[in-house]
Amino acid sequence: MFRILLCALSLSLLAAPIARAQDEAATLGDFFTGTLEIDVPAGDWSAKRYLAPDHTYREVGSDGTVRGTWAVRDGKVCTTAQRPVQSEDRAATYCNAILGKHAGDMWRDADPVTGNAVLFKLTAGRDRS
Repeated sequence: MFRILLCALSLSLLAAPIARAQDEAATLGDFFTGTLEIDVPAGDWSAKRYLAPDHTYREVGSDGTVRGTWAVRDGKVCTTAQRPVQSEDRAATYCNAILGKHAGDMWRDADPVTGNAVLFKLTAGRDRS
């Protein structure tokens, strides 16, 4: 009986990451195949961000190219640059409420450092930036 319980527990622990990956794929599928356009009009900054299912991302912005990792935290997608751009108005990690968004959606958020408006648009497909 103990072996059966131990096997069941082991299987449930192994299944959790698989279920989480399937849930992320369903929730963020349009991000994995699309382009997230980001614009901060007051900061004269824009970028295109590309999320990958392996929890990495690439961002091509007006201040250069950044690569890093992403994770879901508290219902938001948080991106952390491998080598953050050194600037007083840039955070090392940004968390944005993008869950539930799909290709064609546009929305607004605020920069956590400056409070400036941040405009987002998710477009279908990957451009060649």
